[in-house]
Amino acid sequence: MVSIMLGTNIFYSGYSIIFAVIAIISGIIAVWGIKDTDRFKGFGGFFIGGMMLLLSSFLRNNTHYLYKIGLNYNFVTFTLMLMALLTSVIWIIAAAEIYHNKTANKESLAVYIALCLTLCVVYSFIVHNHQLALNISANLVICSLLLLLTSGLVYLRNTHNSGSILFNLSVIMLLAKIIISNYFFQYNWLNLNVFNWLWLYIFALSGIFIKIADLRKELQKSWNTIDKLNLQMSNMVDLSPFPIMITKITGDKILLINDKAVNLFGISKKEIAFHKLKDFLIDEQNRQDFFNALEKDHIVEDFDLMVYDLINASPFWLSVSAKTIEYNNEIVLYMAFQNITSRKERENNLQSMAEKDPLTLIWNRRYFEKNVPQRIEENIRKLQNFSLLMIDADKFKNINDTYGHKNGDKVLIKLADLCHQSLRDDDIVARFGGEEFIVYLNNTNSETAAIVAERLRKTIAETTVTTDDNQRINFTVSIGVVSSEKTSSLEVLMGQVDDAMYLAKNNGRNCICVYNAEAAKKLMTKHKKTQQRNIHPIFQNEESDEISLLDNYESKIL
Repeated sequence: MVSIMLGTNIFYSGYSIIFAVIAIISGIIAVWGIKDTDRFKGFGGFFIGGMMLLLSSFLRNNTHYLYKIGLNYNFVTFTLMLMALLTSVIWIIAAAEIYHNKTANKESLAVYIALCLTLCVVYSFIVHNHQLALNISANLVICSLLLLLTSGLVYLRNTHNSGSILFNLSVIMLLAKIIISNYFFQYNWLNLNVFNWLWLYIFALSGIFIKIADLRKELQKSWNTIDKLNLQMSNMVDLSPFPIMITKITGDKILLINDKAVNLFGISKKEIAFHKLKDFLIDEQNRQDFFNALEKDHIVEDFDLMVYDLINASPFWLSVSAKTIEYNNEIVLYMAFQNITSRKERENNLQSMAEKDPLTLIWNRRYFEKNVPQRIEENIRKLQNFSLLMIDADKFKNINDTYGHKNGDKVLIKLADLCHQSLRDDDIVARFGGEEFIVYLNNTNSETAAIVAERLRKTIAETTVTTDDNQRINFTVSIGVVSSEKTSSLEVLMGQVDDAMYLAKNNGRNCICVYNAEAAKKLMTKHKKTQQRNIHPIFQNEESDEISLLDNYESKIL
C-alpha cells in the first residue's frame, strides 16, 4: 500500500518521498508509543483513517490502476466511494473511543453504513454522476473528521495537556486540506504534495506529548500511592503499643518516631531533626555489636541496648527488635523498643548473687575462673606479666572455736575488705572458699607482687576486729606469691601459688613466700607420706586437719 502511495506521481521531487516515508514511520512509532493509553484505539484509528484517505486520493488520481485489474467505470466509482465510506467509519469509531473511551454504538453505525452503501450503489450504478459521487465521498470524510475534532476537543478539556492540543491541530490540518482541495482546487480532489504529511508529523509529536503526560500521570499515581503508604506507616507507628523509631541507614537520621518513643528518650518531636540514633547510645561497643548483627542478617530481635534519655541523662536498658525496610523510596531501619531496665536490674542482681560471695561481697571462685583467663589473654597480647596471691587466714578454726562463728565471719569480712581496699581497681580479689582468698594482680612481676603481699600482710596483722561483747580479735595470714615470668598457664600458676602459700605456713605463718620450685618439691615429698590422709604436712601436728581447697584443682579449672 505504501509503495503505491509513495509513487513519484504524487510528489514534486524525490526528497518528498523521503519526507513521506519518515512521516509514516513517525506515525507508526507514535501509535506504538501510546498503545498503553486509555484512548489508544481512537488515536490508532485516526492514523489508519489518514492512511486510507491518502490511498483513496492516490487511486482517485490514478484510476488506470483500477482499470488494469478489470474494473469498469461503474465499479471504479463504487470502489472509490466505498474507500471513502470505510475511512469515515474508521474515524467515527475512533471518535467514539476518544470521546467516550468505549466502542461506538453498533446500531447507529449499522444504519450509517447501510445508508452510505445505498448512496454508493445509486451514484455508482444508477445515476452515473462522477462529480456528485466525489462530493458525497468528500462530505462523508469531512463529517467524520468534524466528529473526530469534536471528540479531540472534549479530550483536550479533560486532559489539558500539550498532546491533546497537537492531536486536534493534526485533525484540523487534515480537515482543512480536504476542504481546500475538494472545493477550491477542482482539478484534484486532494492536492497531494509534501505538505500533506505535516498532519502526520504533528500527530507523531502529539503522541510523544501524550506519552509524557501518561508517564507523568503514572508517576503522580505512584507518588500518591507512596504518600498513602507513608501515611499508613505513620499511623501504624503512632498507634503502636510499643515505642517505634524509623531512621536512615546512611546518616543515622531519625525519619519517624511515635509519642511513646519520644517520651522514652526524653525529647520532643520538634527536636527530632537535631538528633540521630547514636546520640542516645551509651556504650560504643554495644552499639557496634548491634549494627554488626544487623548488617549480617538485616534483622535483629530482642537485642539488649544501653541508652539514656536526654532530660536526666540517666542510663537505662532497651530490648530492640530492628529490621531494614523500604520507606519513602529508600532503605531504612525500623526499630521497636521495650524498656527492660527492671529486668536487667534483676538479671544483674542474679548475676551478682552468682558471682559474688554472699558473706564478704567480693568476687567468688566462679567469677575468678570465668574472668581471669580473659585477663591473662589480654596480658599476653600486651606482653605484660601478672601475678597471683593466695591468702589463707592462720588458725582460723581456733578463732571460730574461741569467739564463735559469727565473729569468725566478721574476721573474714574484715579480711576481704582490707584486700579490696589495698589493691587497685583492675586487680581481682576473690574468696576461693573457707578462709582462703586469691588475688589477681594485673601488670605485676614477682618482685612487685612480693612488695604488695608484704604490705597487705602487715596491714592485716595490725588490724583488730571487735566482737559484740567488746573482745578484740587479732589475726594473721599466710600469703603465697607467684608470677607469670616463667609461665602464663593459669593451671600451673594456681598449683604453684598454692604451694607457695603452704610454704609460708611451713615457715611459721604470718609471712609471705614467693614460689620456690626446690622448696615446694621438698614439701611435696613430705606430703606424699601423708597423702592417704589428704592433709598438708604442715598440719601434721595441728589439733585438727586443714584441707586445701585447691586439691584436685586441675580437674576443675578451665
